[in-house]
Amino acid sequence: MKTLIIFSVLLTVTNARILSRCQVARAVKNSILTKFTAYSVADWVCMAYHESEYNTLAEYYERGNDGKIWSGDYGIFQINSNWWCADQMFPDGPNACNMNCLTFLNNNKDLKPDIDCAAVIVNQQGMEAWTSWVKNCKGKWIDYYTYFCFL
Repeated sequence: MKTLIIFSVLLTVTNARILSRCQVARAVKNSILTKFTAYSVADWVCMAYHESEYNTLAEYYERGNDGKIWSGDYGIFQINSNWWCADQMFPDGPNACNMNCLTFLNNNKDLKPDIDCAAVIVNQQGMEAWTSWVKNCKGKWIDYYTYFCFL
């Protein structure tokens, strides 16, 4: 039984796609996100670290007091299904990015769907839409998130 549990955990970890901070920085630097000049590449890399630890397969489900799932967060930027994408639990939500949430769960370096939706989010709400950015990055010295990335 213990062997099966350990194997299961190892299988889950090895299927995750964890990017380096410099891979995330380069993806942001070469994207539409640089058009939002109020935010630096370091802001995005800091936020991604605190949202998913750069895991492209990250999923998180929020539950109400009754135990029912009331939203899901997906991908490296933890994009929420209540507003920005549609998932199996909330297929009829606002879906402001006009995407299926599972699009953000990719096992490769292509962050284009995540970045495209993040651009919609930041255009509408700024980076304040991500509470982890407000708590961990906003107004703080975060330049080290892009050090030695040769952008």
